[in-house]
Amino acid sequence: MIKLIVGLGNYPEEYQQTRHNVGFMVIDKLCNELHLNLSEDKFKGHFIKVVVEDDTFIIAKPWTYMNLSGDFVKPLMDFYKITPEHLLVISDDADTNVGTIHIKKRGSSGGQNGLKDIIAKLNSDKFQRIKIGIGRPQNRHIDLAKHVLGKFDKEERTNIIHVVNQVTKAIIEYMNGTAIDEIINKYTVTVK
Repeated sequence: MIKLIVGLGNYPEEYQQTRHNVGFMVIDKLCNELHLNLSEDKFKGHFIKVVVEDDTFIIAKPWTYMNLSGDFVKPLMDFYKITPEHLLVISDDADTNVGTIHIKKRGSSGGQNGLKDIIAKLNSDKFQRIKIGIGRPQNRHIDLAKHVLGKFDKEERTNIIHVVNQVTKAIIEYMNGTAIDEIINKYTVTVK
């Protein structure tokens, strides 16, 4: 059985370390922890296949823009015959505060454009996702698009580094066979 773990973000270098790229940050940390490089370049993205116990995992980042994430995820899943139930997507979530971690088995996009595109291209919302809170701008006059493409301030950055570490631990447990329900109970964190 093959499972896909994909972190969402905007690929061009100018977007590195922005709020919208927190999914990429998790994949980078995961690869660092597992001593892996995303060495395959196909289907509009970078990925690597790794075997853990009896399962094969593909760890991946699209090189598309966020709102075209499905252009990478769908062909990759089709090629490797991965079902939506074996997809885990890591994305930002502007509707929750910085430091929040929500892990779900399925659901709507919540307005997140990468998730929205994946749902549309797969014609399914029955995939697992880890949503990391990045908050909304405190100044209501700041456009949300500008906010998500901005970098974390110093305090947020400290919080996000901790969250990325926690999410990475959760994914490693998932790869080692821990049930998703147990991961949800252990790692979901709500910040008010």
